[in-house]
Amino acid sequence: MKVTGQRYFSQHHLADAEVTSTTNLTQSDAKYLRTLPHVKKVVLGQQVDLRLNDSGQRVTRVMTLPKTLSTVSLTSGHLPTADNTVALSNKLKNRYHIGQWITLTANSDRKSSQLKHRLFKVVGFVNSANYIKENDLGNANVGNGQLTGFAVVAHNAFATNNYQVARIKFNNTHGAAYSDRYEKQTNRNVNQLQKKLNHHARKQRTQLANSAQEKINQQSQKLQTLQQQLSTQQAALMQTTQDTTSTSQAQQQLQWQQALLAKKVAKLSSAKQQLSQISSLKYTIQSRNDYNTGYNEYGERANRISILSNTFPIIFFAIAVLVCTTTMGRMAEEKRIEMGTLRALGFSKKNVMKEFAVYGISAAVVGSVLGTILGVMLLPHIIFRAYTAGISVGALQLHIPWLWLSISVVIALLCTTLPAWWTGYQLLKEIPATLMLPKPPANGSRILLERITWLWRHLPFSQKVTFRNLFRYKERMLMTILGVFGCVMLLITGFGIRDSLQDLEHIQYSQIIHYDALGVYNSQDSDHNIHQYQQTVTQSKSVKRSMLVYYQSMYAKNSATLDNQSITMIVPKSTNHFSKFVTLRNRQSGKKITLNNDGVVISEKLASLFNKKVGDHITIKDAQGHRTSVKISGITEMYIGHSLYMTSAYYKKVFNKTAPANTEMIQLHHHNAANVNRLSRKLTKQSASLSVVQSLTNKRIISGILGGLNNVVLVIIVCASLLAFVVLYTLTNINVSERIRELATIKVLGFYPFETTMYIYRETILLTIAGILFGFLGGDWLHRYIIAALPPETAMGVPSILASNLGVSTLLTVIFSLIVMGLMARKINRVDMLGALKSVD
Repeated sequence: MKVTGQRYFSQHHLADAEVTSTTNLTQSDAKYLRTLPHVKKVVLGQQVDLRLNDSGQRVTRVMTLPKTLSTVSLTSGHLPTADNTVALSNKLKNRYHIGQWITLTANSDRKSSQLKHRLFKVVGFVNSANYIKENDLGNANVGNGQLTGFAVVAHNAFATNNYQVARIKFNNTHGAAYSDRYEKQTNRNVNQLQKKLNHHARKQRTQLANSAQEKINQQSQKLQTLQQQLSTQQAALMQTTQDTTSTSQAQQQLQWQQALLAKKVAKLSSAKQQLSQISSLKYTIQSRNDYNTGYNEYGERANRISILSNTFPIIFFAIAVLVCTTTMGRMAEEKRIEMGTLRALGFSKKNVMKEFAVYGISAAVVGSVLGTILGVMLLPHIIFRAYTAGISVGALQLHIPWLWLSISVVIALLCTTLPAWWTGYQLLKEIPATLMLPKPPANGSRILLERITWLWRHLPFSQKVTFRNLFRYKERMLMTILGVFGCVMLLITGFGIRDSLQDLEHIQYSQIIHYDALGVYNSQDSDHNIHQYQQTVTQSKSVKRSMLVYYQSMYAKNSATLDNQSITMIVPKSTNHFSKFVTLRNRQSGKKITLNNDGVVISEKLASLFNKKVGDHITIKDAQGHRTSVKISGITEMYIGHSLYMTSAYYKKVFNKTAPANTEMIQLHHHNAANVNRLSRKLTKQSASLSVVQSLTNKRIISGILGGLNNVVLVIIVCASLLAFVVLYTLTNINVSERIRELATIKVLGFYPFETTMYIYRETILLTIAGILFGFLGGDWLHRYIIAALPPETAMGVPSILASNLGVSTLLTVIFSLIVMGLMARKINRVDMLGALKSVD
């Protein structure tokens, strides 16, 4: 998976980092960026979020065609060249066709001020490494607030020279995407450049503020002069009442002066607003993992597969080694009489042993070839399709792991040849006359249970025989227990992964998160626009309740995490009704957690990643890298995303400023997608709107994660089930074959068919039960390990095993045992007593 992603990102020359600003970027900004250390290339880009065909459901990011960094690849048609042509993302191919005319509009149906045209002709379809996810590409400020696609237009399609993004290529990064070497160096570059950009922002704010203030002063003087002239003219007009003509001319002059005054007032207001924007000027630089959600998510999925591939194959291989070793050793023992005959006929030990070498090597080679075909050609495609659902990175690039393949072949050869060779070598130490006789049964001996006389005396004969035989064949007993133990452990883990993840969405969004959307607005906008935005929420009939909060994305990083961990920081204006929107509780005790003025409440996965507990401090930083240390007063149950909650009083204490309300936390009467999207469209139409964060987005992310994992878990369960059947069948068959003379003897002694069958199966049942019980312990341990390592860094599973999981795993093992018993019962009942007991002399 990683090789496929690395090749895809390399082909598209994905930028190492992107720089954005709270205002538009300029060529002077690009010039400054090129002077920064380790910056090899800087490319400015224009982009705007628009509605596609006046639809609030399909919001498209329209961007200029990139030429050198973060390029696009053509799948059909051709790239846009005229200012009214467009190439759409490939996933829209089933909705639109080449030659079709589409509309790209803002919240109104009119043309966007940033584009020259409203109508565009579709000339092609493209893929982009910036948008490899098919859905939930990010937040937008139009339509329903959710970005669902992208489109590229020619550079001359934009009506302005304002730039929204600067793409950067570094000159000191080495290694492929997702490698530790590349990611660590990129993060070091980003942190270094962010500090320089903060300094640049302060310098720019000072220069621009001085320039803007000078303009405001000039406008104020002109306005004052104009007001004085207007007052003089009004006084003169009041005195002139006789000459009608001159009075009319004076009134017209006065109206013209009033209109001019209104324009000057508007210019002054605009200049003051510009000054306000300048005061909030900030630059933000982000690495691929931060600006490209698809890149990050694909990497997380690849890491999850790595964890599974480093765990389950080892267990599967260990059980396969157990079966091969036992089977090949048994094969050599079955050849005992034949070996004695060959030796008696004059064959050398070397010639006798050739049979085992040829058979073992042949089995290993055939098995390795079949395993390589399935493991390299078939299974990777199944897992890749299952685990990259909703992500497009091209066709799977098969990377044959020659080292591990060689190790597997060597182990297979050892497991198939060494046990047979060793058994044969030990047998050939005996004289041919002894080898031509059947192997004598193992000596019986007193067992520990016999020493407990009061218990042993009350056991029936059949049970005494069973216990003696169990310890009489200790090797087979241990192998059966280990085989069943491994299979049950895998089944419990497979079902446990499914159980731990399938209820995440229900728990997260019915018991913990109760709001449906976060409506984020510009807190520095005019009071009128903010009031209008808030009224849109409070007056909406679909809204059940809402509350004002301060919402900001923060970040945290330590040595254990490769990338910045994105944290949603929420500061409620009042904590009185906060529990109606978010339930803060301890996962283990279920005890409610309340916000206080002595610290923050963080999500459990965040605390686990940073190894923090209540009373510790954690350092968080904003997008510009400004760090703040906060005290942890509580750790709350949370399964998706990192969250941090604090009171407004504690925010003021640690940040030395008041938290300005900038978000409406909204809970609807009905939580369906139609209602959420309808309200989102209303909010994005408001002038103060910045974005709408929907809970539905995280629900879809959870569904995507679960969809991929469920398919992988299905593969694990099927393989574990087949392995359990093979193990039980192989070991039971060996048990029956080794004791065929013993079975014939008890049949001669008058045992009924059922008693004869149970003579063997009592042991199998007891060993299976023991293997299942040990499997419970092993499955619980493996499940806890996997569920801690498997989910992405921003999610956690429910670390518990359901009783139904244990029941189903036990039931499957019992069913396999019954099937094997049914197959072996026919063999036992058909034992030829005379043939098994006759003399071999």
